Amino acid sequence: MYPTIFGLYEPSSIYDTLDFLDNGNAKIIAGGQSLIPMLKLRVIQPKFLVDLNKLRGDLDYIEDRGKSIGLGSLATHAKISTDQIVKSKIPLLSVTASKVGDMQVRNLGTLGGSVSNADPSADYPAVLLAYDATLTLISSGGERKVKASEFFKGPFSTELKDNEILREVEFPVLEGYAYKYEKIVRRAGDFAMVGIAVLAKVSDKVEDLRIAYTGVGEKAYRPYELEKELVGKKVTRDDLEKFAEKVSATLTPPSDSRGSSSYRKKVAKIATIKTLSEVLGVVS
Repeated sequence: MYPTIFGLYEPSSIYDTLDFLDNGNAKIIAGGQSLIPMLKLRVIQPKFLVDLNKLRGDLDYIEDRGKSIGLGSLATHAKISTDQIVKSKIPLLSVTASKVGDMQVRNLGTLGGSVSNADPSADYPAVLLAYDATLTLISSGGERKVKASEFFKGPFSTELKDNEILREVEFPVLEGYAYKYEKIVRRAGDFAMVGIAVLAKVSDKVEDLRIAYTGVGEKAYRPYELEKELVGKKVTRDDLEKFAEKVSATLTPPSDSRGSSSYRKKVAKIATIKTLSEVLGVVS
């Protein structure tokens, strides 16, 4: 299937972009790895595409701010996966970026494009939840900051308004945390059937635990209350099995070509035990 006819606008500044978006019925394109398939399937039928690639000087950056790292929305997956600041200060994001799609997708796809698309099985949303990242959204009326927990609303639905663009995602620097992103896929390069992002600070006991999932519901999911059950404990295998059982009971994964809902819940349970065992250093 071919997309419907649309116009193309190439703004020369962020302000031109925002003014154009105020006219309505336009979609942003950067890497196009999510947008182009949706156009071809006519899932979306905008009158105009707004190409941001001339704005890379303003939106493609990785900035070390000491206690946080700011990433511009046009930073590519490949850049994020190899950048030394990201590797040293927010390593869970670096590892996750290296697992997005295939090499072509990583070279063209962008952080902002993936996050704004909000695919329920995308990799980044779980990582943003785990870090409790802050997103900066801008429009002709100004800018606003939104926490990741408030940004993702549902399948392909976010807090982002039609006349706004995602300018950056800011991640706190969490020192002394172990981390892992576990992604279960049918084939290499696929979206996650189940994805788990974990950040944990552990001494003799668990001091802090952040675990978030993708592919298990209508949006990325973090079981905030259940996390607390493992904090302050020297976690055992039995604790992990009970925790994984409780988490699995709260999940509402879809049934699709990659697996049934019940199968994905079982996979999520097993992957939770495996991932947390590695991160927390729990011996079977």
